[in-house]
Amino acid sequence: MVVGVEVKGKVIPSQLEKTLWTIRDRVRDLQKTYGTLAKWGRPIFFDLKELATVVYLNEKLGVSLDELAKLLFLDKTGLYKIVKRIKEQGIASYYDQGENKVKTVNVSVEDCISLVEKELEARATAKAVDPMSSKIMQEFMSNHVRKRAVIAGHSVYLSDDRKRRVLGVVRKIMNYMNEKGITPSNPDMWTEEQVLSVIERMVEEGVIDVDARRRYMMFLRCVPQWSKWFEGLIGAATKFVRPVERVIFYRDYLKLKQLYLEGKITEEEFLIPALHLATGAREGWSRASASRRLEDAQSSLAGLKWENVSWRGDLVEESVTIKIYESKTNKWWYCDVAWLDIDIANLLRKHAKEKGSIIATLTGIKTIGKFREWYSALLRKISQLLGLPFTLKPHDMRRSSLSIKAELGIPLELACSDRMPLGVGWEDLKTAYVFYLRFSRTTKEMLLKTIQAAKSSLS
Repeated sequence: MVVGVEVKGKVIPSQLEKTLWTIRDRVRDLQKTYGTLAKWGRPIFFDLKELATVVYLNEKLGVSLDELAKLLFLDKTGLYKIVKRIKEQGIASYYDQGENKVKTVNVSVEDCISLVEKELEARATAKAVDPMSSKIMQEFMSNHVRKRAVIAGHSVYLSDDRKRRVLGVVRKIMNYMNEKGITPSNPDMWTEEQVLSVIERMVEEGVIDVDARRRYMMFLRCVPQWSKWFEGLIGAATKFVRPVERVIFYRDYLKLKQLYLEGKITEEEFLIPALHLATGAREGWSRASASRRLEDAQSSLAGLKWENVSWRGDLVEESVTIKIYESKTNKWWYCDVAWLDIDIANLLRKHAKEKGSIIATLTGIKTIGKFREWYSALLRKISQLLGLPFTLKPHDMRRSSLSIKAELGIPLELACSDRMPLGVGWEDLKTAYVFYLRFSRTTKEMLLKTIQAAKSSLS
């Protein structure tokens, strides 16, 4: 199967990928032969199509010239100059092997884009094996795609990870169609009726189950051209959801604190999950952010900053309000950690700085990716120490935060409100209720007592 290479979350069509590999292999051969490209003394591009490919990837798909330079083993300054010459002067040079001479031609950025698009369209036949050979998927992966019209007064877009998952579904459907000889397998030519028929056939043959059928439909509707497909066929998402039950409650938090007091976990091993429970924040990482420094992180748990901490209280008992930015909603939230435990503030005070990453200060970890690995391993360790029948994952702590608030009698609308300093809530209460909120045995017992008391007073 031919698939597109991925560069920093940008998926490159397989046809263009082949051109990149051709250039890269040439560069490596020239470097082996001459030592440096400077001794070669001629352009490393052998035709206009190769130049156009670089410009197209940079301008249309948003692949940075830095990343392209790394991919092609080129000096980034030299590549910048080549592209800058096209953009500002409308001139490009390449080496014509057949005539053994350097040719300089007049060409604009628009010419480069048009040249590449024509080649991609020429290959866009009824049968396709790479989703990125289709115009629909190229546009979907390279452009911002709205997730919802407005959240908290701001436009919100699909994440790169979500878009990759949509691309994966399209690829699976294409593979099945090609295997069964169903045409057109090119997404540019798909119709709702055809795709629905293929998905139903995949269910009948046991390739996917009923839940996957619904999931496939929901993913496909993320593509703007297919946003109206399957209306009335999917049903409400919450009707079929299988909520994750991995949550901990207040008693579990107290056990976690006791583990710290007994020396079974370190201070930072207690403070990070305690902070996560208190703030209810998202994790703040993605595949694309793994190599980024924690000091540069801005959003969610990974992006907690000392400069966004407000201290108050006396030397005996300290309280703290943390200002938390969430990139998903482009919104600031507030959390007074005392709602969960005043000792979180007291411990945090010991490490306080004027500015910088709270997570980096507490753990000594430098990058977001390493923090993700460390935190996932810590939650596995905590799950065992608490004797849980499941293994906690980072996002389970956000779910647990809401469930603990419910256990402590905080109404859902207040737990999710940005007007209360209770951490990161939800814009949609239904999403919070269905996907996140779980009730502890303590909550249920308290409710039963309230019901019994009400019955007694009415009898």
